[in-house]
This record gives sequence, structure tokens and C-alpha cells, in this order.
Amino acid sequence: MSRYIDAAMIANYLTAEPAHRCGCTTEQRDRIVQRYLAVLEQPGWRDAACSGLDPAGEFFTWFASHVAARLRPGAVTGPAADDER
Repeated sequence: MSRYIDAAMIANYLTAEPAHRCGCTTEQRDRIVQRYLAVLEQPGWRDAACSGLDPAGEFFTWFASHVAARLRPGAVTGPAADDER
């Protein structure tokens, strides 16, 4: 679970900051973020991260509404999100 959270936090930082503040061009940053998202959106990773978090907990609520919402709506909302798609 911690690897998932770490990867999501890095991707979130990269999307929140201008590319030059991250030491890369916009194209480089976008390519890096897409690679992180490709891993983060794998069902096994997402399900493992969500199963280790309390959906009613403060961290999950903050993470889903801030980090996950910025990266891709619904990407990290829990296993039930797949049923709604």
C-alpha cells in the first residue's frame, strides 16, 4: 500500500507544480505522470491500496478528494468504483 500512496503523491506533485519547477519540460513531465498513472490504475495496485485503507478514515477521505481527484476522477475511490463504471 505504501508504494501506491508514494507513487500517487509523486504524480500529484508533478501535476500540481509547473514542469520547470520539477526540473523537466512539460512534455517530459507529462510522460512521467502518464507512466505513474499507468501503474496506479492497474486493478491489482488500486485494490491493494484501497483494501489497506479505512474508507471512513481521515486519510482516505483526504487522499480520495485531493490526490486521486487531481490525478483522475475515480482512480482511487475503492473497489466499488468499478461497479459504477
